[in-house]
Amino acid sequence: MRHFFLICLPILLMGKAYTQPSDTLIQPSTPPEATATHSQVSLKVTDMQGLSWKDMPLWLVNPEQPGVVYQAGTNSRGQAYFLLPKGASYQVNAKDQPAFGAIKTLNDGYVRSRYTLFYAPKTYTETERGDTVFQEVPPTQQPIRSRILLRLLVKNFEEQPLPDEDIYFNYQNSGKVFAVTTGADGQALLMLPRGDSIQLSTAFVPNVSGFELPDDDRLGTLRLTLQTIGKEAFLKRAAERARLAARRDSLYELARARDSIAAARDSLRLLSGDYDYLFLMNSGVNMEQILEKVGEQAAAEREQLSENEQLYELTGEAVKSAFYRNRAGWSSKVIVTDLTGSMRPYMDEVLLWHALAVVPGAQNRYLFFNDGDRKPEKPIGATGGFYTTEIPDMPALLQTMQSTTNGGSGGESEENDIEALLEAMRMMGEGDELVLIADNYSDVRDMELLPQLRTPVRIVLAGNLDHGINEDYLQIAWATGGSIHTLTEDIETLKTVNEGQLITIGSHRYRMSGGSFIKK
Repeated sequence: MRHFFLICLPILLMGKAYTQPSDTLIQPSTPPEATATHSQVSLKVTDMQGLSWKDMPLWLVNPEQPGVVYQAGTNSRGQAYFLLPKGASYQVNAKDQPAFGAIKTLNDGYVRSRYTLFYAPKTYTETERGDTVFQEVPPTQQPIRSRILLRLLVKNFEEQPLPDEDIYFNYQNSGKVFAVTTGADGQALLMLPRGDSIQLSTAFVPNVSGFELPDDDRLGTLRLTLQTIGKEAFLKRAAERARLAARRDSLYELARARDSIAAARDSLRLLSGDYDYLFLMNSGVNMEQILEKVGEQAAAEREQLSENEQLYELTGEAVKSAFYRNRAGWSSKVIVTDLTGSMRPYMDEVLLWHALAVVPGAQNRYLFFNDGDRKPEKPIGATGGFYTTEIPDMPALLQTMQSTTNGGSGGESEENDIEALLEAMRMMGEGDELVLIADNYSDVRDMELLPQLRTPVRIVLAGNLDHGINEDYLQIAWATGGSIHTLTEDIETLKTVNEGQLITIGSHRYRMSGGSFIKK
């Protein structure tokens, strides 16, 4: 009895160019007759639109007999004919790649079988530089068996396409990185290998999202839309923060240069009420005089607080305002303070809060950092520049702050905040809070260490917030289950923000995307 089978297989190309062995059996150009030992096989090769591939050489190989090859070519209808031993499996090879498909003959005599194979040529090019892969993918490229065709659209939060955006697809198992740059329409094409977990990053925001590419033979086109801030807007914001920080620092240094003349002449400045205690100490003013004035100012502020608990909100002192509002919950804490040059205007607030002693029996320990003690190289996780004191008295606090600033003053807009917080965790006791006093203008250099930080961080932001809260500090608070504290507000619900959620803080909106906050 003769048998007839019609089989359509969605099988695509993979691998390198096929090399034809010497023992090749040329097949007839017309359908051969099936026999008791051999099956008649008709192969039709089409593209994804069903159009036939004509004049296409094919080679079939039984993996158990790799030395024997069956060769035929498709005709004008995209068909090729083979007479193959029954009950065997065969790889189907094209000239530019091996094993783009596979068939199997039944173990019966006089069988005629028809197969339709979907074939997509590899028209894209690929180059590697280090562990990064760059591709040129033409618009006509179709998905193939070993690769998913990715159609990427990148746009901002106003739904406008973002041209010239660098996007990276980081393969978690192989370690490869596939890089692509969007065109004028915000779109890009990539041919991504199957069978791995992928994290997507932009030039400035790592791990925006993640997804899996299964290792199977299904045809695949992945359409992905990414909304992000865009590198032009990101660089503009960073430049604006740097400009505002430089302006503030230059005004501070101008004031200090002017004051140094008076401090060198005499100590009458102690009578003015505008102190900068650490500056006076570095200028040679007697420690006892400084401590006396700290005590006098603390006493005056205690009296004012008894009359108006919003004193520090009115005077614009964000550090003291946040500490005062949270005095009950933060009675025992490790305070981590950035004492780089940009934070000099806020040192008195730290000193005076300690001197106020508004919470009897409060246990405060301090870690100050200066971003590396003037090191020329600042490796992530090993920058240092830490100075600590667990002695709860004013002379020890002043001297530790002086050692910190004498050791270094930063010099860069990015600081090693996470490394400092990890160091401070070692100082914590049971029930302690971890508080970071940070410069809102300064970015965090070592955000990659954030997964190691496993305790809630209370972040007190110093500096102007008119342009919004620095996204780095929002991310630290969110990731650790901590909070943000400003002059007038305690933001304690960040840990409840979900992926894709849009939140409003003040007059600014932020979207959670890939574990990071992005200001719209």
